[in-house]
Amino acid sequence: MRKAIFAAVALILLAGAFLAGYAARDRQGKSSEGSGDPDAVQAIQARWVREAKPPAPTVTIGGKPIEVKRGAFSWCTPSGRGQTSCQMTDAAVPKPEPVPVAGGALIETKAPEGIKEFTLTNTTGSGQEDPYVVPMEKGVYLYRIHCEWFLDQGYADFYFAVEVGE
Repeated sequence: MRKAIFAAVALILLAGAFLAGYAARDRQGKSSEGSGDPDAVQAIQARWVREAKPPAPTVTIGGKPIEVKRGAFSWCTPSGRGQTSCQMTDAAVPKPEPVPVAGGALIETKAPEGIKEFTLTNTTGSGQEDPYVVPMEKGVYLYRIHCEWFLDQGYADFYFAVEVGE
């Protein structure tokens, strides 16, 4: 008897979660398909960045430009009459070629246009150090930059690697 009650409660909870997710997706789909106010949708899209893919930030260390590689992203562009065209990739973390730099050097960044969030992380560090200062210890360090754009246009992760020698 207890097993039957437990199974019934679990089934009801599962059905409720499914319906809530379906309703949330349905609401999101309506706004992105332009079924809301078309003038408002067009006004939002007019403020989006006009690039086919998320633009990359710039990184320099000691005045030397550092190449960044795009990883996973989700990106939308206007396709006319309040409609959008979106693409998404769940790419593996790229393996950028490490650039030799001096330990303790400052990492300078410039965010792309339209950014609402910009986060730099040393993925090989302990998380306690300042991500804008190259560690003093000899080794290779992989950095991740996470960017999010305003007005739900999208997000992207970018990577670069540095190597501290002797």
